[in-house]
Amino acid sequence: MSATDTRAEFCGMIDDWWCQLFAMRLGAPTPSERTKHRFISFVEDRCHEVGSWKVTDDDLCKLFPEFIDRLGEW
Repeated sequence: MSATDTRAEFCGMIDDWWCQLFAMRLGAPTPSERTKHRFISFVEDRCHEVGSWKVTDDDLCKLFPEFIDRLGEW
């Protein structure tokens, strides 16, 4: 598998989680694509910091509030 495929798979998994969060858990429309891409970038930065690209649903649930706090700073 190429690095591009791995990144696409990584981003796709986060995209699926993102859609499920808003549609199934919150019952709300998803924010803009730009916001989703910022979240994916935020998760990638965290993965880079810890040196692991394995992300679970639980990890994303923990990272989401940090991301919201970061949005308040931007």
